Amino acid sequence: MNLSPDQLIANLLEEHHPKNVLLFGDEQPPAVKEYLESQKDNCQLQTINDASLLATIATRFDICLIAPDFINQSKQSGIELLAGIRNRLCHHIYLFIPLKENNLRESHLEKNDWQESDLFSLGLKRLAQFKPQTPNSNEPILNCFAYQIESYIKKRDWNNARFWANPERFGKHWW
Repeated sequence: MNLSPDQLIANLLEEHHPKNVLLFGDEQPPAVKEYLESQKDNCQLQTINDASLLATIATRFDICLIAPDFINQSKQSGIELLAGIRNRLCHHIYLFIPLKENNLRESHLEKNDWQESDLFSLGLKRLAQFKPQTPNSNEPILNCFAYQIESYIKKRDWNNARFWANPERFGKHWW
C-alpha cells in the first residue's frame, strides 16, 4: 500500500492522539489542519520555523512533525535542533527530508550533505520513503524518519536477577 506523506501524517496523528503538536516548518500539512479541526479545543499546535526559537519553548509536546524545508538550514544547526527536540521537548519526532544519496542530481542538497547515517546517529529510523508521482521527474525522493522513545532502547534481557552472580543481592547493593 502506497501512502502519501499527508496520509502518513494522518495515520500518525490518529495513532498518537496528541493533545499538543510541535510543527517545525512554514506550511501546515492538510492532515494536521484536519486533525486540529476534528479535535476542536482538545489539541494545541505550536509552529516554529527558526531553530533559535527552540530555546524559548518550555512545554513538552506529544508529537513533533518536521517539514522538508528543515534541510534549508545548516547541517550543524539541524543536528542541534533535532537533538534539542529529542532531549527536551518530545519523545515522538517525525522528520520529512530528502537525502543526498537518494538525490544526487539535486544541487541544492549538496550544501548540507545530509545522509542516512547522520539521522541514525541521532536515534532516528527510516519509517517510509515517498517516490515522486511521475517517473523521471526532478522531484526529490522524500524520506520520513522517526524517533520514538519506546523503540529507541531495547530492554536488555541479561540485566536481571537470573543472570546475576548472586541473585539474592540483585538490586540491593551498589558499589
